[in-house]
Amino acid sequence: MPESLLFRNSSRKKIKLVLEPWAEEYPLNDGVTVKIQSEKQTTSSIEVEFDGEDIIVYGWSDEMSVWIDGTKIEPTFERGY
Repeated sequence: MPESLLFRNSSRKKIKLVLEPWAEEYPLNDGVTVKIQSEKQTTSSIEVEFDGEDIIVYGWSDEMSVWIDGTKIEPTFERGY
């Protein structure tokens, strides 16, 4: 069953969302909410790490979609670059 994860930047400073393994970076201002939605049941998992400054999400383009404050982002890897 597909699942979703929500998190909010409540750090009072700008942080980065990094999508791996593509190293796609998106700035997240204070108060911004991010939703990671799994697109299908897979044998692999979507992993999230916070290193104190950045939120790093590990996954595959056909397994997840990413929404920032309700807007679906279209990372470079989705466009085939």
